[in-house]
Amino acid sequence: MEQSEGIDSGSSSSDCFYDAEKMTLSRAGRSASLGSNESDLLLALIAGVTDKEQLISRVWGDRGLVISDSSYYKTLHMLRAHFADTGLPRDSLKTLPRRGVVLLCEIRLVSASMTEPESAPAAPAIDERPTITATRPSRRYWRFLLSALVVPAIALPLFYAYLILKQPADLEEWKLIWQEGEAKLYVEESEKMSKDEIVQALGEFEPPIVLTDTNYYVRKPLSQLLIKCVKPESKGEAICVNYQIVGKK
Repeated sequence: MEQSEGIDSGSSSSDCFYDAEKMTLSRAGRSASLGSNESDLLLALIAGVTDKEQLISRVWGDRGLVISDSSYYKTLHMLRAHFADTGLPRDSLKTLPRRGVVLLCEIRLVSASMTEPESAPAAPAIDERPTITATRPSRRYWRFLLSALVVPAIALPLFYAYLILKQPADLEEWKLIWQEGEAKLYVEESEKMSKDEIVQALGEFEPPIVLTDTNYYVRKPLSQLLIKCVKPESKGEAICVNYQIVGKK
């Protein structure tokens, strides 16, 4: 049974919500404000996009931008930091090696109630031509302009150096437990289940799951997820199918 996108009306304190209008992620009284790139990336992940090239196209390509991998991984790193700010595990974003990333938690989309303020009464028309006085920029203006140019030039390299030197812990370690021809099965390092046990645990699907191409299996409390990906050599995008069982250990 594939996971549906429907959301029931009930919610608990552990539910996570994203307001796309305010670009605010909130959970259990904690919130984080996302930048535009992190917001577009999160919306694509919520929509079920997992392939790296498709994610880059959604976030940057639709705006006519061409970026390097470092911009993609920086945005992913910042989104994980926002997850941590709201109490979500950073490994809720699971990397699929050389293919993309998958969202392992439910985030509900909400819309802020938009209220338009009453417009102020129009001022009476004045039949006078305005007097325009030319003034020279003040010293305060020049100091502001100088700081606006110099500060980012200094701060941006320092920020990139911080990301490189910090070297956050790798939360996406996989191990290959089975391979037959082109078919492969990866699990997390801590997983103890064998290939046959995994196939048996996912036996509820009809027709039964056959492990072909590249497969990633993730088991969490009350849920199991198998991601089957095929990436033809002649194409740049992977095709992935998610199989999820919720409510079973």
